[in-house]
Formats: sequence, C-alpha cells, structure tokens
Amino acid sequence: MVVKVDFEVVGDEKMHCGGCETRVRFALSRMPGVQEVLASSKTQRIAVVINPAQVTLEQIQARLSDAGFEAKVTN
Repeated sequence: MVVKVDFEVVGDEKMHCGGCETRVRFALSRMPGVQEVLASSKTQRIAVVINPAQVTLEQIQARLSDAGFEAKVTN
C-alpha cells in the first residue's frame, strides 16, 4: 500500500530554485520505500508517495533536515 504525504518547508532555509528542488528529489528518492517526489520552490511544498511499511515520516523529515530543509507534515 502506498500513501501520498505532503510536507511544507517551515525553517529559515527555504527552497529558492530548481537546484533546491533537485536536491530534495535526489535526497528523498534514494530512500527505500519512496516512490515519487515532487518539490516546488514556489509553494515550499514537497509531495512524497511512500510505502509506510518501508519508510517513516520521521525518516523523511530527518533526510530533509540533512539536505538543509526543516519540514512539517501538512496532511
């Protein structure tokens, strides 16, 4: 089973450009259980399709933090 989870970047460091979007997509798409990543610097939203049996929301947030972005779940 897969679910779509939406995150919003909330920290001081925001996504500013396509490079930031690519950094987020690359960081998350390499995680087991992550099937799709859509990041938008315009809206500061990150949509992730995951298999919750393989990856947790906390793991995704930790990976985003490692990439330089603090994010919270919006749905």
